[in-house]
Amino acid sequence: MALPVIIILLIIYCYSLFILLFYSEIEKDTGVTSDFVEHPRPVSVIIPFRNEADHLPGLVNDLALQTYPDELWEVLFVNDHSEDGSASKLESLLKSKALESSGFSCHSLPSDRSGKKAALFYGIRHAKYERIIQVDADCRVGRRFIASHISFLNIHPSDLTAGVVTTGTGKGNFLETFERLDMLSLVGSGAGSFSLGRPMMCSGANLSYSKELYMETRSFDPEHATASGDDMFLMIGARKLGKTLTFNTNRESLVETGPVKDLWTMIAQRIRWGSKSGRYRMPDIQLLALLVTLTNISILLMPVWFILFSGLWPWLAGALFLKSLADFLLLFKITGITGQRADLCLFIPVSLVYYPLFLITAAGALLGKPFWKRSVK
Repeated sequence: MALPVIIILLIIYCYSLFILLFYSEIEKDTGVTSDFVEHPRPVSVIIPFRNEADHLPGLVNDLALQTYPDELWEVLFVNDHSEDGSASKLESLLKSKALESSGFSCHSLPSDRSGKKAALFYGIRHAKYERIIQVDADCRVGRRFIASHISFLNIHPSDLTAGVVTTGTGKGNFLETFERLDMLSLVGSGAGSFSLGRPMMCSGANLSYSKELYMETRSFDPEHATASGDDMFLMIGARKLGKTLTFNTNRESLVETGPVKDLWTMIAQRIRWGSKSGRYRMPDIQLLALLVTLTNISILLMPVWFILFSGLWPWLAGALFLKSLADFLLLFKITGITGQRADLCLFIPVSLVYYPLFLITAAGALLGKPFWKRSVK
């Protein structure tokens, strides 16, 4: 067998093994969180935002309907110099729903500070309670969202708990399905890696952690070098400090984020995610990212391999099948958790589009500069 084919097969087989391992380790929590939490504890919900006027009403409404005891939680919105009237709209919402006296508050970053990380730090510094739940402003949550996080924490005590993030239903087009399956493949890998005891990824749209942990991990976050990555650097810091990390797969704790408006917005988002990976300084995470990159490039060039090594096509086809099967099984399990398994009917066309888009975003991550939110024009 030709040496290039051996290398290609080893790369794809190693990737498939990791994905199947993640698949086998995902622990599905099918329990339903009760409105009554046996051992409630106080919690502060921190929501940084910039130019989110269209999304804030939905999130405020979701939080206003929480079943968790009102006296045990607060919500701190932190405005990062929004230019679309987000702050005034939020203040009007809080007044109209009479929430200002119920622990809801809106804060604004000082003029000399900016960015999501600064907004998070500001919110956490002003939080009353030790336990923090972090949510993005463009998300929607269920009525037992807080209760589910606290119930899970009571059963699985930890310094940091990650949760499932998916996209909600919009126009129902192919782009939305592509984005959702792409995101859920990352979520599934993250959930499996947490169960293995070596967390690889998480999302700041759905995190719960202690204030003490946040402060302890500031030295691991290159805040001045990269504007994004608050979630990953927090997780990496927690790992390096030997803290306890868990993943909550209960559907009650699920967070839905809005689908992107167009393809270019999604590409820019993926470039932002990938551009910070070189600063993780965590060998297993960076090696996994390299393995994923090499695997996807190998699959993208599969037609070339079939031509150059036509006599070995059964081996190459078998590797392609194994890789696709591993990806499908991972998505089958995680979409079962989110209730979005119907999207798998587009698994094959999504897979075909994924590889060239991955190459574009990988190249952009190497060359691009990350940002959080653009200014409103």
